[in-house]
Amino acid sequence: MNKTFSFACGAAALTLAALPATAGPSAGSWYIAPEAIYLWTDQDRLSDDALGGAFAFGRSFDKWDFELQYNYVSADALGGDKVDFHNAFLNAHRVFFREARVSPYLKIGVGRVDPQYDSTSPLAGASLTNWALAYGAGILADLTRDDSSGRSLAVRAEIYGLVSSSTEPPNGDHLSDTVAGIGLQYNWGAPVAAAPVVAPPPAIGDADGDGVNDNLDKCPGTPSGTPVDANGCELDSDGDGVVDRLDKCPGTPAGAKVDANGCELDSDHDGVVDRIDQCPNTPAGDKVDEVGCSFNLRLAVFFDNDSATIKPESYPDLDRAVSLMKRDDQVRGTIEGHTDSNGSDAYNLRLSQRRADAVRQYLIEHGIAASRIDAVGRGESQPIADNKTAEGRAQNRRVVLVRSDR
Repeated sequence: MNKTFSFACGAAALTLAALPATAGPSAGSWYIAPEAIYLWTDQDRLSDDALGGAFAFGRSFDKWDFELQYNYVSADALGGDKVDFHNAFLNAHRVFFREARVSPYLKIGVGRVDPQYDSTSPLAGASLTNWALAYGAGILADLTRDDSSGRSLAVRAEIYGLVSSSTEPPNGDHLSDTVAGIGLQYNWGAPVAAAPVVAPPPAIGDADGDGVNDNLDKCPGTPSGTPVDANGCELDSDGDGVVDRLDKCPGTPAGAKVDANGCELDSDHDGVVDRIDQCPNTPAGDKVDEVGCSFNLRLAVFFDNDSATIKPESYPDLDRAVSLMKRDDQVRGTIEGHTDSNGSDAYNLRLSQRRADAVRQYLIEHGIAASRIDAVGRGESQPIADNKTAEGRAQNRRVVLVRSDR
């Protein structure tokens, strides 16, 4: 038993010695430690192992605890006699991780082992008191700790050996006993740390002077005098993404696309914004109505040479004219047919009339009342480009809806 214990204590000592030492809240306190103990006696003592008790009084420092400890054990001796062990030691505990819930420690001490035999024993009255060295290890496991009062209560468990200096019969040479103990350790009087001084928060400024403190201002650097919201950001009353200070078109409808001035886009520059414009890409300079449609609506109508039969590729543009007239029943006008200068004037006049009539008939067949549209052939009398070039002649060959309702 004692050889095994000696080896275990040595290994524990080497392991704990390698750990970093730290001082925790119990440093600087006093403590008491009552324990129940069990004593394994050296076989040369000729007595049985037995239960007993121990009591320690000590003081804790940064890395060490120092204590006075008294042990008492009453055991059966050879021949039915009793032997009482009265042991007193001065111990030093090297404590590791004192601030943790569980703190291991190494134990070393020096003291006296005083076995006292019954009056009936042959050894009664013999002077068997010896000096002894204590060595071992233990742990402290916190139950409660109150740093504000400097008090703590922990479970204390330890195991240690006692090597006696005895060289007198009947004991033999250097007795080795083993003690295991478990109990409580109550600490009090540890210094209480002063409450940390909390510096007042730094003054919170308003660098841009907009009335919103810098710690809340999500838009620092607002120009002086500019109205802002609760986040310190310039107002955008119509929510178009352009702040009121720069918005030249306040009151833009929600969701409308705007330019850098906060004004709605007018991609074809006809004076009617894209949100309303039903005829995008109106030619520059055309007079338009309130929905952006030109009063002189040029229709892309295609015919075979010397023919007034409308070709299918013309239908999308003609359907656009039908849609316009159905959308606004006030629209009225004249379909004008125009040609280039090739051919005689009389021939071109007749051809342009036939083509204008064909377009008018298409509109009527698609639901437009005949009373709303006329058809006139203008021949080559109203060119809009130079008939000497192919490009100019192509522009002159045209069909136009000339509105008369405005």
